[in-house]
Amino acid sequence: MKKILFKVFIKLIYLAPPNLACMLNNIRQKIMKRDIKFYFDNEKKLYKVVENNFTMFFYDKMRGMNTYSYGIINRARSLAKTYFIDKIEFKKRDYVIDCGANYGDIFNFFDKDLEINYVSFEPSPKEFNCLKMNCPNQKNNEYALDNVVGKKTFFLKTDTGDSSLIEPAGGFNEKIKISTITLDEYIAKNNIKEIKLLKIEAEGNEPEVLQGSKNSLKLIKFIAIDGGPERGLKKETTIEFAKDYLVKSNFEMIHFNSSKNEVKGLFKNIS
Repeated sequence: MKKILFKVFIKLIYLAPPNLACMLNNIRQKIMKRDIKFYFDNEKKLYKVVENNFTMFFYDKMRGMNTYSYGIINRARSLAKTYFIDKIEFKKRDYVIDCGANYGDIFNFFDKDLEINYVSFEPSPKEFNCLKMNCPNQKNNEYALDNVVGKKTFFLKTDTGDSSLIEPAGGFNEKIKISTITLDEYIAKNNIKEIKLLKIEAEGNEPEVLQGSKNSLKLIKFIAIDGGPERGLKKETTIEFAKDYLVKSNFEMIHFNSSKNEVKGLFKNIS
């Protein structure tokens, strides 16, 4: 009976207009004894979640409410754990490059006292709009990292966060033209000398991101990659390409996890 009532409650949240949906979701959070509040910003036309001194804006109602149901910090720590980023020792003002940053969740993993130099890339307009508010005073870029500098077709799928430069198997909501840049080009333009971590979640475009980083790999200490079955209509994995490419560039895979829908690896520069 409880499961049926819960499903009905979730359906009501899904159907409800923004402010009512947030009120209903906050009732759910209170029942679950979670001190996490959801609101709709009528001026920005965006949802936001508040936990203590942390606030995150998001666009898609159900995806955001599910993502942050256990809180902003829990989300950041959980994400860092899946990428093995929690295994890395970070120092003050280290550079972290986040390819496929989405809402910027991983930024909240880092201790603010470290003053991490966070560089994000997120080409999806709605996600980027949230990202720049969630990670203010950081180097947020509305580009896609790729192996060429130019313009490409981008397949938007904001309801699941699976937007990609490669047409996804699960369909898409819209096609738009976006700007692409190589990591090599970006690093050269911004005179970055050393990078502690490059995180890549490019929804199947990981090979192209790495190819566009070939001259910069020597500057990177760790690379965390989501190489799961997300490449194109055939849903191919990309972790094998990443491993072969990085091993040839003096990296070794130090952590790896593979499940039905998730394949992630952490690589360390051993040169």
